[in-house]
Amino acid sequence: MILPKISIVTPSFNQAPFLEETIQSVLSQEYPDLEYIVMDGGSTDGSTEIIRKYADRLADWKSAKDGGQADAIRTGFTRATGEILCWLNSDDTISPGTLRMVGEFFATNPGVDLVYGDLNLVDAEGKRLYTARPFLRLEILAYENAFIPQQGMFWRRSLYERVGGLDPSLTFAMDFDLVVRFLLAGARVRKLPGILANYRWHPAAKSSTLRYVMEKEICELVRRHLPAAADEPAWRRFLKKMYYRGLRFGHEPRGLASALLSRRRT
Repeated sequence: MILPKISIVTPSFNQAPFLEETIQSVLSQEYPDLEYIVMDGGSTDGSTEIIRKYADRLADWKSAKDGGQADAIRTGFTRATGEILCWLNSDDTISPGTLRMVGEFFATNPGVDLVYGDLNLVDAEGKRLYTARPFLRLEILAYENAFIPQQGMFWRRSLYERVGGLDPSLTFAMDFDLVVRFLLAGARVRKLPGILANYRWHPAAKSSTLRYVMEKEICELVRRHLPAAADEPAWRRFLKKMYYRGLRFGHEPRGLASALLSRRRT
């Protein structure tokens, strides 16, 4: 079996406490055709020294001021040459064996554009808080749950180029925006079994510090891409939210336990 080249981009800025673990989680996969690119925004906390330690195993890296996370990821993808793309933030990790599973699936399923899996949410020390069990469907993203399993999501370059890539103007919700555009473009999506990655939740994470920005951007993106959903009256949106929540939990009953744990532990 000929496995496709997988290109992973890690954007980073002052994440030295976590960066090495992130890099090791990718390089330890021992995937035969891996292209790993690290885009550092000019860190001053020792991150550059960590990156240099692994420079001979990276396809490319840089440490210089950039236009923010989305700009760094987009630039990394322009340097990448792989058929399959993914980005992994510098405080997250990929689970052992994920790249082999993903590569084999794409090799044997040429009609699939995007795959994703479940994620463990972990604390700053790497202790599991709960398992997120997402279900990527446009209506669920619009009405019920905007969570994107970005850390455990891989897609074909052809799909990424078809929708025009990442929007570098976004601060937080660039993954939500990208996935909505993927789905609107008719992406063929499959969910793989198991925990594909670990999403670190800690006080300095953007998801902790920029929640207001995240929610504002998502609302704006729903209005931009799905205006009919945004313009519905509140009572109808609420009914649809309940319907799609039931659909999501019906599709993945373990998601209910995860939702309850998420309220308690984050």
